[in-house]
Amino acid sequence: MPTRRHLLAAAGVATASAGCLGVLGDDGEPNAEGSIADAADDDDTQTVELGELSVQNNHEESHQVQLAVEAGDGMLHLGTYQLESGGSSTTIEGEWNDEPGAYRIHARLDDGEIETRSVTHGVSEDAECVRLRIHINDEGSLDVWNGGACDS
Repeated sequence: MPTRRHLLAAAGVATASAGCLGVLGDDGEPNAEGSIADAADDDDTQTVELGELSVQNNHEESHQVQLAVEAGDGMLHLGTYQLESGGSSTTIEGEWNDEPGAYRIHARLDDGEIETRSVTHGVSEDAECVRLRIHINDEGSLDVWNGGACDS
């Protein structure tokens, strides 16, 4: 069970996220040279099913990821995940699997900046389901990967 400290830290991820930046280009791939795409381009009105949400660490060091899932005005999930080095991952289950929504993700690596993203950023407008992976790359940076195809 999350401690009060973890919940407050994760809530800080969500509330401090206004105006934060994302890390994906329009094609759903990480931007070249580590540049950051403006999250203001996200479509907060497109509703999709969030089919899968996971966090993964491919860095040679352990890291902590704070994660918040938001739908409309409500927070559906607040969590802190300690990921061991070299490929450890966790799939996160939640009530977002039940029905489509306009979901936003707020993620923070260790004590770094908060990354905020609509789950539909860079995904086709006709997508009905999106998979999302919060990924710590080989260089120890946070990436947010999404795809518009889910296995039903």
